[in-house]
Amino acid sequence: MNKKLLTTAIVSMMVLSTGAVMAAPIQLDGSMSYRYRNDTNTTREDNNASIFRFTLNAKTEIAPNLSLYGRLAAESISKRGGFASDIIQGDNTAKSIAEVDQFGFIYTNSNFTYKLGKQDAVIGGTGLLYDSTGYLGKNNGLSGINITGTTGVTSVSVLAGQENAYGTVDNKVYAVRAAFSPVKDLTIGGTLAKYDADKDINYYAVDAAFTQGKATYSAEYAKSNADSQNKAYDIGVSYAFDSKNSVSVTNFKVQDNATIDQTNYGSITGYEDNGKGFYYSYNHKFTKDTSATLFYRDYKDVDGANKNHNTSFRATVNYNF
Repeated sequence: MNKKLLTTAIVSMMVLSTGAVMAAPIQLDGSMSYRYRNDTNTTREDNNASIFRFTLNAKTEIAPNLSLYGRLAAESISKRGGFASDIIQGDNTAKSIAEVDQFGFIYTNSNFTYKLGKQDAVIGGTGLLYDSTGYLGKNNGLSGINITGTTGVTSVSVLAGQENAYGTVDNKVYAVRAAFSPVKDLTIGGTLAKYDADKDINYYAVDAAFTQGKATYSAEYAKSNADSQNKAYDIGVSYAFDSKNSVSVTNFKVQDNATIDQTNYGSITGYEDNGKGFYYSYNHKFTKDTSATLFYRDYKDVDGANKNHNTSFRATVNYNF
């Protein structure tokens, strides 16, 4: 979908809807978080920084079943230079940035929801193929339409969008996913995706999730039609000790051509492009709105001459409002 045409359509609808928006209440919510992060890599200096993130979501109904949405995202980081920000941007030297990075329309009809505009996207059951939800900024995510809903016992999602990459090239992403539960506590899904770039790449993925008592097991396998380095998987378990405390462990391996890359940035998989290793996390809820997370990432490069060993420790306090 052409971003200029999409933006023109959205602006036109906003102008036509101004009177309705002024009369309708605006729903606001968001989050604030503080994170300490320390990264190590065998081929470069260790890096640590403090990161403050803020998001504010706004939504208002402009017609029956039709809403206008938008998001303001901001981040301040104590140190740059070899240390990646969560905001995807062309200028990677800025320590603080705030942008309206999402906007568009949401329409609900029967069992389906249609979201048109700039938005986050998750492709696959675990985000193995693509997951932009951990990033912020106007150059993150996709501009397009995402349709989600249920038909019978099957949940369905259809996505068509153009990446919001910085620079002059914005490739297109298409995906369709279906999932169902053949028995209680078991969900099985399948995904087909296409990345329309200089060399088109097709992907498929299968996933499953099973809950037994306080434990949930999940796994996903993905493959592309690239000539080489075209496979990826993740397998993990999470365990809830009680309503406030939980832990998780995930093992993954992502070859370089197995997941969707964003122009000028790299892979947006929920794991590590060209990496194999583990994620560990501990989560504690202080209240229904306030939580803390300890996260540790340990992985090595799959391919390449150096076979770098990377680690990352992150301690985060988050407040939702």
